[in-house]
Amino acid sequence: MIRTMQLFLAFLSIIVTSKVAAFNCPRPSFTTRLSSNVVLSTQPGSQLKLASDDVEFAQETPEQTQARIQELVDRHPVLLFMKGSKIFPQCGFSNTASQILQSFNIEYHTVDVLADDSIRQGVKQYSNWPTIPQLYVAGEFIGGSDIMIEMYQSGELGEMIEKAVAEM
Repeated sequence: MIRTMQLFLAFLSIIVTSKVAAFNCPRPSFTTRLSSNVVLSTQPGSQLKLASDDVEFAQETPEQTQARIQELVDRHPVLLFMKGSKIFPQCGFSNTASQILQSFNIEYHTVDVLADDSIRQGVKQYSNWPTIPQLYVAGEFIGGSDIMIEMYQSGELGEMIEKAVAEM
């Protein structure tokens, strides 16, 4: 009975996590006690591992986070690490950065750093830049919203994005 409940809750956790990820929302955290010695728990940035008597969390190492960031930068010609999403920015600077990119009528990818603290901290180390949002075009770190505004006004950002999109 306990094993069936463990499997059901693990399945439920996978469903909730995938649905939440589809909407780019923070992953919920919950704990369920199945018996005196079995507890199921999920935490953002952790992977759930089921064992017969206990639950272990596999925390991502800083090296794994950096590799994940590198993969995102390599995969997307225009990538914005921001607070929130394109549709629902969670800070004014992220909103400004997103609006600038939307003005180019291009496909661009965003990563919500509020949904994953390891990415939020890791991207600051990756770029050696202390603030978010952070824009990457063709694998190159551009800067935050203030730099984006300057480059947008001068036309330099438009040229850079046009070239990156053409090369995809």
